[in-house]
Amino acid sequence: MSAITRFASIFFFASAAQLALAAPVEERGSFSGDGTYYNTGLGSCGWWSKDTDYIVAVNAPQMANGANPNNNHNCGKWINVKGPKGSVNVFTVDTCPDCAYGSLDLSPAAFAKIADMSAGRVHITWNWA
Repeated sequence: MSAITRFASIFFFASAAQLALAAPVEERGSFSGDGTYYNTGLGSCGWWSKDTDYIVAVNAPQMANGANPNNNHNCGKWINVKGPKGSVNVFTVDTCPDCAYGSLDLSPAAFAKIADMSAGRVHITWNWA
């Protein structure tokens, strides 16, 4: 193997490792908690939503709002949620101040994709898309 080939291989693997570690640890795993639903409206990201939209309010610890929640880097991120009845992709628009770490508050339309509405609260797993 020539020196150039060896350098190119090392550079490629080092770059790939950096890309794999580029996302914060918080964004690389799967989380679990309670899934609930709420009546939507103006979210902490500054966007209006309807109950028929596939949106989510992320628990306060994981949403990590700063001084201006409209500028939160989590606003607009997609989340994959799995519940007892199925899965749904939801768009982050709000913060759930009362939700525990790992829990999400979904729009009624999104909740109906993963559970029966009568359940009100179900165990979920989720990850940032």
